[in-house]
Amino acid sequence: MSIRKKLILSYIAMIVIPVVLVAATAIAAFSSFGGGEAADKPQPPFQSQQLFAGEWSEGFLFAVVREPKLLADEPFLRAADERLAEMNMGLAVERDGRLLHLSEALAPSAQAAGSDGELLNALKAYTLERERDRDVGGPPWKAYYLQLGELSYSVDRQTVDGDTVYFLKNTSDRLRLFQRFFPLIPLALILGIVLTNGLLTYFVSRSIIRPLQALKRAAERIKDGELGETALVRRKDEIGEVGEAFEEMRLRLKESIALQLQYEDNRKELLSNISHDLKTPIAAIAGCVEGLRGGIADTPDKRVKYVDMIGRKAADMDRMIDELFLFSKLDLKREPFRFETIDLAGYLRRIAEEMTHDPQFKGVRIQLDAPEPGRAVPVTADREKLGRVIANIAANSLKFMDKDERELSISLKPGPSEAEVAVRIRDNGRGIGPEALPRVFERFYRADPSRNAAAGGSGLGLSIVRQLIEAHGGTVWAESEPGRGTTIAFTLKRAAQDEETSGDDVRPGGTEEEEEERDE
Repeated sequence: MSIRKKLILSYIAMIVIPVVLVAATAIAAFSSFGGGEAADKPQPPFQSQQLFAGEWSEGFLFAVVREPKLLADEPFLRAADERLAEMNMGLAVERDGRLLHLSEALAPSAQAAGSDGELLNALKAYTLERERDRDVGGPPWKAYYLQLGELSYSVDRQTVDGDTVYFLKNTSDRLRLFQRFFPLIPLALILGIVLTNGLLTYFVSRSIIRPLQALKRAAERIKDGELGETALVRRKDEIGEVGEAFEEMRLRLKESIALQLQYEDNRKELLSNISHDLKTPIAAIAGCVEGLRGGIADTPDKRVKYVDMIGRKAADMDRMIDELFLFSKLDLKREPFRFETIDLAGYLRRIAEEMTHDPQFKGVRIQLDAPEPGRAVPVTADREKLGRVIANIAANSLKFMDKDERELSISLKPGPSEAEVAVRIRDNGRGIGPEALPRVFERFYRADPSRNAAAGGSGLGLSIVRQLIEAHGGTVWAESEPGRGTTIAFTLKRAAQDEETSGDDVRPGGTEEEEEERDE
């Protein structure tokens, strides 16, 4: 249940519950103290509107209805008075406008009224008021009392053969008790409101405050760097939704911090690797310089070899610095791209031909599986960046070729969708282990941490490949069979044009600002 519904129901309960409790108490009180006679209900001819004495009153009325003369029989009336006195009641009989009989128990009240005539007038006024309220539909909870001196009575009247019989019941004690009890009703209302509001406020606020306190404690733990404990609040309301968002934030923050720590470790490893890779050629260059200075290279052939070695080591250093610089620009999204439409089949044929004559690939059999000339495969790509992608993949393959007959195959295949083509570069090296395969495209990651001469490098090559391919709108992935070789594959978008290009001709694209950056 939502918090809004809980609050609305609590507000309704705060009003309804006290009112119902007080109303029930008041109705019970009026019923207990003689209020609310059913004056509007039809009664039998000989039955009073309210029979105080139950069966005895019915028997008395039945007798006098059959024998009206009994109302003038003093022994009969005295016996009736004695029975009524036991029930704290009295009897008055009116005939022809005068008081024919009055119980001795009512004598003090008659004296308080002043005279028999005034007593009869009070009885008639009482009954007339009740009949008038009954005719006009007076309030059913109204209590009727006849006050005679310090005593109060409830009165029932019955007419028998022209005579009027009044039954008077002394209700002074009940009335006094009711007068004392009545002020408790507003007090009960106040107490009911206070208790109901207090309890509902406590339970409703506790259902809100407790989860908020749990979220506060979770926030304090996160502030202190403790991200291992869950912050989820299992509730089906707004606070539960906040708890779910808070838990998702905690998980993402934990993942982000773990990733940041991993990047930090990778950067430290990068610095160590770069330092090692730079120190090796620098040491070789320094050794050659010392050899030239010390006269060790005392023949022209030796001097040429030393100079060639210095040149190669300087080229290695330049390559590593260039790779690091490119990675930094790609990471900061500051490397410009010049996208153009090229024939990918012709481009790959030219790349394969260059590899065949490249001394770096001496002893490696290069194979190409692409459409024949004249069947162009137009794609949108940056020629220079695409060449860097293939060069990095090929260089990575060379590091892990451990067989006598080294092979490198390049194939052009349809992509996962009609709008893509896929390039697959496969070697027959030792492969990559399943534990390292998912991480080969991570920045600074190297599957072989030994840093020997055959598998050295900064660990940025394949990471740069992934960034360049993603900048082209494609995807890159790796497949490997340990001991049999590795395949690096990537996709490129087909060119958005109807005409086909031939060879590897290009159609430039990009803005003037990008061309100025490229010229610089």
